[in-house]
Amino acid sequence: MPLVNTTVFINPGERWIVPLQTFNTGNGPDRYDLRLTSISDSEGNSVQWQVDVPREGLVELSRNDWQEIEVDILIPNQVDAGTYTIRIDALSEEVYPQSGPTSTKLRDFIELTVIVNEFHDMYIYLDETVENEVKTTAPGKIVRYTLNITNNGNVADTPSLHNHTGTRDGDNWIMSEIPGMTTLSEWQVTWAIVRNFDNSQAEVEEECIEVLSGEEMPEGQCVYIADIGEFVLPQMEPYTTLTMRAIIKIGANAKLETRPLGLKVSSMYGDMAEENGDHDDSPSWSGDLLDSNELIVTLRLRAPNLEIVEASVSESDASADVGETIPIRVVVQNTGNVHAVEVEIILCEDQTVEEIEERGCDDENIVYRQIIGALLPPDDTGVPNQVETYLLYPVTAGSHTVVVVLDPNDNVVEQRESDNSLEVNRELSSSNPIIDIAGQVVGKWALPTGVLLLTLSLLSVVYMVGRGRTQEAAQRVAEQSSLINIIKTEEEL
Repeated sequence: MPLVNTTVFINPGERWIVPLQTFNTGNGPDRYDLRLTSISDSEGNSVQWQVDVPREGLVELSRNDWQEIEVDILIPNQVDAGTYTIRIDALSEEVYPQSGPTSTKLRDFIELTVIVNEFHDMYIYLDETVENEVKTTAPGKIVRYTLNITNNGNVADTPSLHNHTGTRDGDNWIMSEIPGMTTLSEWQVTWAIVRNFDNSQAEVEEECIEVLSGEEMPEGQCVYIADIGEFVLPQMEPYTTLTMRAIIKIGANAKLETRPLGLKVSSMYGDMAEENGDHDDSPSWSGDLLDSNELIVTLRLRAPNLEIVEASVSESDASADVGETIPIRVVVQNTGNVHAVEVEIILCEDQTVEEIEERGCDDENIVYRQIIGALLPPDDTGVPNQVETYLLYPVTAGSHTVVVVLDPNDNVVEQRESDNSLEVNRELSSSNPIIDIAGQVVGKWALPTGVLLLTLSLLSVVYMVGRGRTQEAAQRVAEQSSLINIIKTEEEL
């Protein structure tokens, strides 16, 4: 006989221990047996469960004696909701009656009713053989995490996806219980379904389709409900898995640090505070309350941050003769957390800092280039390592504004680019700007004018020579004509 209620409501994966007492009500000793006869669902179909009846511990019972045992029933992790029946028979070592068609060793049986609840449980996890939860990146970059999302419940579910951020508490990070990017306003997290990730065919990344609340949801597609800012997966049958990709766009001005980011999948039935909600979904992310539907990934933001600290020329050196050079003292540093190598630095003439930041320095305005081999990040004290160099400005006529530009082609991925340009503290000029410019103007026009005058002179000479030769030829023709006339007259005489 059972010592507990023979009916239980239970979740998948749980265990039910049933204490049973067996009494010998016969008139002699009996080496009895207990046997698991059947496990069936509500439609009578046999199912396979793990039920342990400790038969090896059964003993011979004397008359009016009894024995208590425990039957251990383990509910499978994957089982449909519904009613199941377990039958256990008690058998004597002797048949009764001793002969006839009703002769049997069966003396009693018990039926245990197991009602498996509707169970909601979402999983999110990384496959460590193909993905790493810690990634190194830089501001402005895009990071992708390939994840598995499983409906571990025994009914269909249409889950939603969320992201959470953390705040520092000393050396620890406290994850926000409210979804959203909060202070990371420049960051963005989107999702996509990954098809054919098992390599059976070419992998396809399907981004979630944007819709509005109340619109018809496309079947089998991930959607982004724009007006509420929520990603929703297609309906997932029990114990099925989707391969998803979290696409994280890092803010361009993100702080250089190692920070966690929380990724969460939520059941449509709510969390553990809801009746029949996800059984282990709690708002907290701390310690043991980090649930199977929550995953914390870590982003190590690493990048140099190049800065021009100083670009100066002393007043006495601010002018020189045309063709000479003026040394400009430049101090640069790297306040990022990784080094930068082969950093180009240029002098840009006659453009403002704003113009350079908008469209860069025009090629014709670049008057000097130099390469800095390496710029190291700050040491353990946090003090930046400054590098001093001198750039030689070639003097041209007049006064000019000069801007020093670090990494003009943006070859170095930085935390921010806004401090890569700095105007030299004073204008640089030739020794006599006005006279030099006038001389330059005269010089520009002197050669063309001289060439023109020379050309005109040559044309005049050619004209005069040609005219003289023409007159000489005409005179010769006249002389020859006169001679011919004289000869003709003599012949006639």
